[in-house]
Amino acid sequence: MDAGAPVERVDPMAGPPQPEEARDAAELVAALRRLRLWSGLTYRQLEAKAAAAGAVLPSSTIATALGRPTLPREQLVEMLVRACGLGKAEVDRWLAARKRIAMLDEGSPQADAQTVAMKPTEPWPALSSTPSESGTSRVRRSRKPVLLTLVGALFLVGLGIGGYASATDDDRPATARTPAAGVSAAGMGPPIGDAGSFVQIRAARSPELCLSEGRDERGRYPTAVAALRPCPAAPPRTFLEPVGAELVFIKWHSPTEGIGCLTLLSDGVAEDMLEPWNDCSEARLQQLFRFERLDRGPVDHYRLRSAYSGRCIGLLDGTAAAGRTAVQEDCTEGPEQEFLIDLLPPA
Repeated sequence: MDAGAPVERVDPMAGPPQPEEARDAAELVAALRRLRLWSGLTYRQLEAKAAAAGAVLPSSTIATALGRPTLPREQLVEMLVRACGLGKAEVDRWLAARKRIAMLDEGSPQADAQTVAMKPTEPWPALSSTPSESGTSRVRRSRKPVLLTLVGALFLVGLGIGGYASATDDDRPATARTPAAGVSAAGMGPPIGDAGSFVQIRAARSPELCLSEGRDERGRYPTAVAALRPCPAAPPRTFLEPVGAELVFIKWHSPTEGIGCLTLLSDGVAEDMLEPWNDCSEARLQQLFRFERLDRGPVDHYRLRSAYSGRCIGLLDGTAAAGRTAVQEDCTEGPEQEFLIDLLPPA
């Protein structure tokens, strides 16, 4: 989406998006994101509905597929559309749209796109009402190589998932806190629409510097964290994906590390820093943020606030310089907590 594109909205009463309107892979993926929003289901709920029907559709796979502009696999499209509550006729329309786009774009990396397992001999039964979420989830940051079977390793390579930290469900509990006071207060974020947009997040004090992948400038934490870098620097690209009415995932799209959601770290030497995790979850408040528009004249400035703590994202030592680490801190009126948002096209 570019800066002049209209803001998209999803009206549940208006019916699901129309796949025939998609002209290329990026537009079909955007339509699938709007379909997911129209369904009102979280990624975990979609995964549960697929599992109840005998299919394997991990929430992380959905997040990855809907966060990149490449054409998803046919099986993924079919299962996602069914999990969103549509019937066979509607599924066929989505598959026809995908086939049309695949034929138009023979260079689409379909062979490297997401592959999802499904029982081939059993039809997908009718889906019932939304299943309840499972109990308290548990997450872990994994910084050591994970042993994978050959099939599992190829699956992750197909997804483009690499060295960003990953989260699993077998360690410490995810916080069950509700968003802090002030997070849901009235305020306008950047006009990314319901489908999200690629963006540049620039430091208002030094607009030639962007929030991107860096390292802890104090040298205490060895893996990738959010920091300021010159805006024309190498990837990752940044994608803002809406979660509900006001919150967003901040996703990094890296050609080597895959897709990572910026995650607020709340303990250890990296406390208050932002680290990309390959596993994104709407239930994990540490991965949800809110942009608040500030009245600063003709150019919109934004404050970035954590849904987990209600505190703001600023810069270490309050100065904007290349390599400066982004950190959580108490909200102020200072320019070190102000950012500019540029909307970028998908490719």
